[in-house]
Amino acid sequence: MSSLTKWVPRLITGTAIVHLAYGVVVPSMAESLKGIASDGFVASVGGHPDRESWLWFMLTGVSWLGLGEFTRWSVRETGQLPVSLGVGLLAVAVPMTVVEPASGGWLVAAVGVLALRAARAGGPRRDQVEEPLRPALRA
Repeated sequence: MSSLTKWVPRLITGTAIVHLAYGVVVPSMAESLKGIASDGFVASVGGHPDRESWLWFMLTGVSWLGLGEFTRWSVRETGQLPVSLGVGLLAVAVPMTVVEPASGGWLVAAVGVLALRAARAGGPRRDQVEEPLRPALRA
């Protein structure tokens, strides 16, 4: 397993942490959170486009955390990354960067390219392994 393979999950998780921190620390984003809190959280987003945007921004950060953990698990269990991870990251990054060049799309694109490089330099393919790497997972 290449060191790049080990770094991709960390980079995805780092991207998630930066994303979530941005949503809480940047004043314009923090204002949305303050408005949601001042309205008591429950049913406090509808009809407020800034709050709706903040909510989806933060949920995206949480989903990045999940993707980072899933990627870490994949590397731990198989010793490699799927090519589809890099493809998926680029599928998000390219349109994001085109429609909003001053965004985190560049970071996502960089991680996607690194994921593709790591996947192509990875360990044995599934068809090259006689037994599944974790037989206990078969049920």
